[in-house]
Amino acid sequence: MANLTDAPEFSANEIYEIQQTDRPEGAGSGASFGGIGLSNQPHQQLANRTSFIKGRQDTNIASIGVLQAFMAKFVGSLQSNGYLVIPITDISRGAVSAIIQWGYYPLSDQKIPNDLEFSLSWPIPFPNAILLPPLATNLYASTSGFNTVASVVAYSKTGGTFVLDVPGGTSLGPTGERSNGFSWLAIGF
Repeated sequence: MANLTDAPEFSANEIYEIQQTDRPEGAGSGASFGGIGLSNQPHQQLANRTSFIKGRQDTNIASIGVLQAFMAKFVGSLQSNGYLVIPITDISRGAVSAIIQWGYYPLSDQKIPNDLEFSLSWPIPFPNAILLPPLATNLYASTSGFNTVASVVAYSKTGGTFVLDVPGGTSLGPTGERSNGFSWLAIGF
């Protein structure tokens, strides 16, 4: 038994309709439509179109798999101490993941009579480096007219040390400065 061999090609609105007056014609030497015969022509066109669409579907399925793998690289933790990992192609480093991390170091309305240092670990380590010094901001409980400032003292790929800096480094008034903690932000890859 002979088979039609499909070729992946699309011909829109061009499937031959066998007419009432057409005589049946099968494949053979000298047959119409390139030797497949008038009766096989619509089948050949449909087989070619099916092969074309199947090839497109296979490509789309592969593309969806690649897209799903890429989307799986976006990870994070939206907690008060959290992070977001964003895959990018850096113009000088190639494929890397940018990492944004943030957090809050709570203090229970603590009196800050002098400069105090606090160390913490990032929610996840930075695999390569931190791009800029981490940022910090103090959350005041009360102030006696001076501003306690939260600043970074040191940082690494795994954590940082911050200081709550009292102006002049001495107790201010009977209560000193009071803080409820500080927030921080670190960006790296």
